[in-house]
Amino acid sequence: MTDIAQRPTEEKSFDLRAAIEILKQYDGEYIETSEPVDPAAELSGVYRYVGAGGTVMRPTRTGPAMVFNKVKGYDDFRVLIGLLASRQRVARLLGVPKENLANLLRESVHRAIAPVVIPNDRAVCQEVVHLASDEGFDIRTLLPAPTNTPEDAGPYFTLGMCYAADPETGEHDVTIHRLCVQGKDEISMYFVPGRHLDQFRIKAEQAGNPLPITISIGVDPAIEIGACFEPPTTPLGFDELAIAGGLRGRAVELV
Repeated sequence: MTDIAQRPTEEKSFDLRAAIEILKQYDGEYIETSEPVDPAAELSGVYRYVGAGGTVMRPTRTGPAMVFNKVKGYDDFRVLIGLLASRQRVARLLGVPKENLANLLRESVHRAIAPVVIPNDRAVCQEVVHLASDEGFDIRTLLPAPTNTPEDAGPYFTLGMCYAADPETGEHDVTIHRLCVQGKDEISMYFVPGRHLDQFRIKAEQAGNPLPITISIGVDPAIEIGACFEPPTTPLGFDELAIAGGLRGRAVELV
């Protein structure tokens, strides 16, 4: 699930809004609703039937990506779900026939393009800034993290792109994590043993330091696809953002 701040669409080819516009061109790939929906279980409950045709009867069907325009308690945000739910949809987002998708992913490793850093004044992600030190700061009221079921440990950001660096070498890695909101300025994540970010965490903790990390939500789908690559294709120290660069033929911009 991806949170989308509501602001005018820009002329961009490599972002989430452009991806949504691509899906709108195809029947059955995209739907949106302006009916108010509660992020606590209701949102995911609706999509269970719209996007997957229910989760009890088999086989599970593949429905459209869906945007909820009105989320209760969050006037300035929409929520997108199901963006990468089918091979056909991913192929369309990456601009290739479905039959060529595997080849495109393989080739992106060989033509990887390293990310680049741009000035802060050019960074869309710096247009609106909230600091945990601000009076009244509460991430629970800033971003609509859905709770999928009443049995969940809490509300989750389910597609957080987590980016960190090896404390010893400075090499970076990006992986996808579910992130549970624990309080007004705290979220928790599970480090899968053996994965790159877990290795970075161990090194940082052994040196007595915290591991700095960034979390990005609502990115170009190519970044989400690139982040799924694992060893041996991408060994420790291989920045998967370079694969996203290979998929798009241009460097991912960082700030």
